[in-house]
Amino acid sequence: MISKRYPWLEKYINRNPVSQFPSSLIIEGEGGLGKTALAKYFAKKLLCEDESRPCGNCSSCSYFDAGSHPDYCFLSADDSSSGLIGATKIKNDAITSKKIEGTRALNQFMSLTNSVSKRRVGVIFDAHIMNINSQNALLKTLEEVPENKFIVLVSNQRRNFLPTIYSRSNLMSIQNPSSEVIDKWLNDQGFIEHSSLNFAPDSTPLAMEELINKNLATNYQDLTAVLDSYCMGKMNTFDLIKFFKELNIGLDEKIDSIILFLKSCLGITTEFYKPHSLISSMDIHQPDARSISDLIEELIQFKVALNKVASLNEQIGLSHFIFKLQALFR
Repeated sequence: MISKRYPWLEKYINRNPVSQFPSSLIIEGEGGLGKTALAKYFAKKLLCEDESRPCGNCSSCSYFDAGSHPDYCFLSADDSSSGLIGATKIKNDAITSKKIEGTRALNQFMSLTNSVSKRRVGVIFDAHIMNINSQNALLKTLEEVPENKFIVLVSNQRRNFLPTIYSRSNLMSIQNPSSEVIDKWLNDQGFIEHSSLNFAPDSTPLAMEELINKNLATNYQDLTAVLDSYCMGKMNTFDLIKFFKELNIGLDEKIDSIILFLKSCLGITTEFYKPHSLISSMDIHQPDARSISDLIEELIQFKVALNKVASLNEQIGLSHFIFKLQALFR
């Protein structure tokens, strides 16, 4: 059962019974909340002969589990269902969430007559990467979705689509569960040595699980402890630059670690987050929220520039932001 693996999704599972299911549904929230599993659950439920829940026994469920249901299609960032490939002459690598050809193929699939089920379902995973042209192409179908046809969009970003798409869809916004729920879930998964306090305040359960499985669970703690020590004046600038230089991660990941630390500080300053045991510097210094926000924005812009100009000097870039970090806490 989906609620056993993702207990925080239980309140969303039965929110839309089949008889009242919207023709277009947007499921949005941060990555790592099980939105993909929820969308698949809804698709299987809509196609199943048992309208209360996926029975797992009917021919429709068998087709779905085998990945060959003729009334179901999906797009993702790098893949698509075989039904979409068969319904169009477009090259396979163009039928994805990020290309308009994928949206057009889905539109064409949704216009066809149902084969084995009463309903037909199309899911766009990674819908947040759809460009304006793709969104406009989808609008042509959303303006008048045929009876017993359903489209589900899954997005890792909130309020990401055109206003006209939101006006023609129902919105299901998935919230990050409380630390208590996450801690119980981590324990149930067998990660008894870990808790939500080991990770960034806005980390999602599945993101935590991935870090644990990759033996990277202590990264946030280690980096936060070092940055906090620097902000408290216990580490000098030379040693912090040396620490970052010796880290076996890319420059973009190093910048991300500073951004994450500043986001935690900003959340504590604005009382959006509770005080964090790893960030003692906030107990001593009270950096201005606007200044923190401005530095985060500058770091993000540096990352954008880094993707365009790979030759940017790492040490000069890091030194610049480290000195700015120091100024915030002095």
